[in-house]
Amino acid sequence: MADNIQKSNYPALVAKVNDEYTLVINRGSEHGVTKGDHFLVYYVDPDELTDPETGESLGNLEIIRGTGTATHVQPKMTTIKSNRVVSRGRVIRRQTGILASLSSEVVEEPEKEAMPFDDPNVGDKVKPV
Repeated sequence: MADNIQKSNYPALVAKVNDEYTLVINRGSEHGVTKGDHFLVYYVDPDELTDPETGESLGNLEIIRGTGTATHVQPKMTTIKSNRVVSRGRVIRRQTGILASLSSEVVEEPEKEAMPFDDPNVGDKVKPV
């Protein structure tokens, strides 16, 4: 995370949902955002939680939509792309020859697949991470 991000400017808001992988937020270079900065996208559950033991308010739960990286920064807005990925495991193939000394293992690492944001909406909150 860039040191020049002004934490007092957050939370920011999602201004546009381009697609399930790409969002536009209402903060840009004027707010210290630079390409490559990382953000957490979330919404706040409107139902206040209370401690079942004490009855004390715990506040409102932040529901995570995902994380993203700034890919295009303009003065007052930034495009962020989901940076969550999933790997489907790896494949190990055993190859054996006629002689035991010719046996070998081949490990194939699958490519990582991008994961979309989880149902993002205009107005969701965004903060640097």
